Amino acid sequence: MLAILTAQGDVSLVLPIGLLFGGLLLIAVEFFLPTIIFGFLGAIVSFAGIYLSAEAGGGVCLAFIVTFVTLLILEFVAFRRLLPQTGVGRSLTNVSSNDGVAVPSPAALAPFIGKTGVATTVLAPSGTIEVEGRLLEAITLDGFVERGVAVTIVEAGAGRVTVRRLR
Repeated sequence: MLAILTAQGDVSLVLPIGLLFGGLLLIAVEFFLPTIIFGFLGAIVSFAGIYLSAEAGGGVCLAFIVTFVTLLILEFVAFRRLLPQTGVGRSLTNVSSNDGVAVPSPAALAPFIGKTGVATTVLAPSGTIEVEGRLLEAITLDGFVERGVAVTIVEAGAGRVTVRRLR
């Protein structure tokens, strides 16, 4: 084993302490640059520090393990709970809202039932139609409708309407 002895013959804990905290620092870097590499290297370096601390005895090694686990838990708590409340944390996180509706509900499209429009794309069997100046996603019951053909809306669904060719 690698034993670093002091002038008095005692085992020095400078290297194990440095490795332990260096590994925890690499794990902290993993929060900012999530690549799994920094976290993996941090774990290896920290475990090397714990391994080298065993030279000083079982009690010291146990103290290193408890210190590592405690600081790792505190690190997770700090980065998951405290960091998002700071200015730096807000700049690192993506805060989005769902204020807008991505797909119109059937109730929003219900007023278009019975109205006529024009196919702005080929409906084969789906495409886009224009009704009262508004573009709507449509699916046809007639199989294939050319662009520019008049259609009537017979049904409204989630995000699209069902149309028939106007006869």
